Amino acid sequence: MASIRDMTSGKPGVLIFSFALPLMIGNLFQQLYTVADAMIVGRVLGVSAIAAVGAAEWMIWLMIGVIQGFAQGFSIWMAQEFGARRPKSLRNVIVNSAFLALMSALVMLILGQLFAARILRILNTPATVFPDALGYMRTIFWGIPITFAYNLLASVLRSLGDGKTPLQAMVLAALINIGLDLLLVAVWNRGVSGAAAATVTAQFFAGVFCYRKIRKISLLKLTREDFSLQTSSCVRLLNLGFPMAFQNAVISVGGMIVQFVINGFGVLFIAGFTATNKLYGMLEVAATSYGFAMTTYAGQNMGAGSIARIRQGYRSAMLIAVATSVVIAGVMLLFGRPILLFYFRR
Repeated sequence: MASIRDMTSGKPGVLIFSFALPLMIGNLFQQLYTVADAMIVGRVLGVSAIAAVGAAEWMIWLMIGVIQGFAQGFSIWMAQEFGARRPKSLRNVIVNSAFLALMSALVMLILGQLFAARILRILNTPATVFPDALGYMRTIFWGIPITFAYNLLASVLRSLGDGKTPLQAMVLAALINIGLDLLLVAVWNRGVSGAAAATVTAQFFAGVFCYRKIRKISLLKLTREDFSLQTSSCVRLLNLGFPMAFQNAVISVGGMIVQFVINGFGVLFIAGFTATNKLYGMLEVAATSYGFAMTTYAGQNMGAGSIARIRQGYRSAMLIAVATSVVIAGVMLLFGRPILLFYFRR
């Protein structure tokens, strides 16, 4: 219970930043999944291989964005129930969220496998990288239930103010992913599909880590009464999750349009665009982490009826976000080019 944090009292700025910091580090390690895939694939297999990973990237971003959007939306209601001190209702929300996550994951898996090849053709993917891109995408899509499970479990923990466990899970998973990347790609020559399999396997261990932590939280001990699926609850959860999922989907579709244009210029352009996107994904984790922090902070305080504290937290979060953006911009202007060079063989 020590990792659970009540955000309905204390200084808003301190609470938000201290909660967001481990999320930021954890998200950096999560981004290391795809960064490690791209770096190891690029340096071991060459430019065409990294271009294959990049050709599949925005479809994978679409999948991850929708999953994270729903999981973050579901956590809003969880945080509200925790802040209102209603543990029984909290457990029921988690059960209904898990049901929706399972159904959504199965639908996304089926659609992803059915339309993966067609979408790559629509995106004008070069024939030279098409087979590898399709193999990478299909392997990642088989892991959709695992990805959804991890994100939901992490959101449950975050809704209770626990940002450290998802961080620890991501550190573990990143190390597993890098190790498996080296083994499957560099030693066993499994190509880009091996890199995708490493990512899915690492995500599985992250989910197990979070699940074991949740099992130890007495507040979340499920009883038979908690397993009550309610249409009204599912509708409310979808209403909370859909706007975030849709927003992420729109961003991904925009990325796919850019990818379509880039694909027309050939493999070298795709490889360079891929490396830049991987780096940008790591830079974006600050904004994502502050978003998760504000979701938990606002949810708990709304549940407690402390609307004034939500306004205070919003102002504090904006100041912290601007300061963080200035630091990130400075670092990238100074060191962006040498970082990008790590993706390619010399």
